[in-house]
Amino acid sequence: MTKNPTGYLVYEGPSALDPSVPIAVIVNRVHVKATNAKTGNMAQSFIIRTDMKPNEAVKTKQDHAVCGGCPYAGNNGCYVSIKMVCSVYAAYKRGSYKRVTPQELAPILVESVNTKRIAGLRCGSYGDPAAAPFEVWEPLVSAVREVGGKTSGYTHQWTDRYAYMGRTADPRFRQILMASSHNSVDAVLANADGWRAFTVFDALDDLQRSGMAMCPASKEAGFRRTCGTCGGQSACNGRRDLDDRRVNIGIVVHGNQITVRQARKATAKLGDA
Repeated sequence: MTKNPTGYLVYEGPSALDPSVPIAVIVNRVHVKATNAKTGNMAQSFIIRTDMKPNEAVKTKQDHAVCGGCPYAGNNGCYVSIKMVCSVYAAYKRGSYKRVTPQELAPILVESVNTKRIAGLRCGSYGDPAAAPFEVWEPLVSAVREVGGKTSGYTHQWTDRYAYMGRTADPRFRQILMASSHNSVDAVLANADGWRAFTVFDALDDLQRSGMAMCPASKEAGFRRTCGTCGGQSACNGRRDLDDRRVNIGIVVHGNQITVRQARKATAKLGDA
């Protein structure tokens, strides 16, 4: 039997957030179940710098090319394990990932969804998906959705407020990503610009007052679901079209205690949008 690759390299090129920096998009956990407690059985994807180890990029505050202006980037409360991202980077440097086009990976994802090895695709397990061209993600997302798979993804690049050097996301990303927001005003602004919003609140009371739907994969919702078992094709799959009136989604800042404290400090600095 032919051994399945560890993962797939679907993009190498300049970052859309800083064209002077080379990045890569890696998709893994395509043939085996993911172990992420929140996302569940979703194929994972990583946007990484190709010229610098992820931990060095974080330490020297040069992760902007993959994280943009995310207020949690680096050591400010990001809940993603940088050790895990470093493992992806090391595997990339070893040449462990198979080079494919998005069009070549799409049917592979479809097969894994149909055989129930995965429930769908997480766009941007680390890094902002908008750092790579829309054309990288669209074939993957469309293929997974066509067979009933779930997709999720988030971007801070929907507004100058969080975009790096004013490089906001390609507006087509509204179809597949949620606008990452940090208060109710943020969410209103995102909606007015055509995005559905996923809002991180500092406290449960703030979330409850917002009227948003509570993320079912959150602690406050009792971990009723994971992203892989979320209803329909996922609540966090962007705004499908102009008639998509689904509510915004909210969650209380999460992670380990250190991460939560850091994230709350980062959110507090934002003030009102």
